[in-house]
Amino acid sequence: MKTVSKSSFTLFELLIVILIISIIYAIFVQRLSSKEQLLKSKGIEAIGELLEGYDFNKSVSLRCTDKCKKCYIFVDGNKTKEIDSPFTSEPKVYDFDIHGILSQLKFTPIFDENNNPQEICFAYFRYPNKSTSSYIVEYQDEFYIFYPLLHPPLKVTTIQEAQDHFDPSPWIPTESGEYNF
Repeated sequence: MKTVSKSSFTLFELLIVILIISIIYAIFVQRLSSKEQLLKSKGIEAIGELLEGYDFNKSVSLRCTDKCKKCYIFVDGNKTKEIDSPFTSEPKVYDFDIHGILSQLKFTPIFDENNNPQEICFAYFRYPNKSTSSYIVEYQDEFYIFYPLLHPPLKVTTIQEAQDHFDPSPWIPTESGEYNF
């Protein structure tokens, strides 16, 4: 009696493999699109959540150009994808300078494929130690305080209220040798 060796997959086995791959793909795509939908529904308050889940060594960031009409995800400094902008108008971004004075930020431009500079109107970074960008964003007559450690942004109605919540002056030295940590 001859034994027949089986050297190929049956149709049933191939269908099972295709089914498993399809299920994994559907879960992955849904998870990615749900984060972008979250950004559309919650707006800039969901930027931190959008950047969760990216695998990176140095940083992952959201950077917006063209008066905040176009936004991109950068992983370790490399542009990986374009996403829908959470902005309908250009925000103003503020931070305290080295003297403790609230000043409008100007971000470092990025360069396109033709080496032309693209002005950045908004940038948000996340680092491996779980620290993030921290500043005050004025957008649509409201102020959002982005804290440095993965806290959701706090929304307030006035710049004074935002400044009071974000003010670093208690820990800025006023005299040499004086530190109020």
